[in-house]
Amino acid sequence: MKRFLAFALAFLALSVTTLRADNDRIIEFNELPKAAQQFVTKYFAGRSAVLVKLDRDFLSTTYEVTLSDGTEIDFNSNGLWKDVDAKYNTMPLGFIPAQITKTLNARHAGDPIKQIERKGRGYKVELSSGLEAYFNAKLQLVRYDD
Repeated sequence: MKRFLAFALAFLALSVTTLRADNDRIIEFNELPKAAQQFVTKYFAGRSAVLVKLDRDFLSTTYEVTLSDGTEIDFNSNGLWKDVDAKYNTMPLGFIPAQITKTLNARHAGDPIKQIERKGRGYKVELSSGLEAYFNAKLQLVRYDD
């Protein structure tokens, strides 16, 4: 009986946590953190936000922005970009660390960046060819993946 009661309580706690964690909603662009608004305005001028979502998980809050050209940008709760996926569009390079663009231009000229993601203390960059390049916190290329 004690095992059943413990199992039931654990299941109930997990269910409540899951229900509270799934709190996604559509918001207006001006409800984004200021840093996220400034990022979009500065680096994606001429493109408008067609969908802005607030994703509230159990331990974190993130924002997902879809632009008029299909570009998708994820921001953390402070408005710092986590992931930028340009899909089939030209990725603006102004926000990407210069050492990363320099390394990729030297090794993969003519293969533009399609997506960039912050991974822990480094970066994962996907090129149009599908090649993925990983950079560490010191912006050094550490490996490739395809």
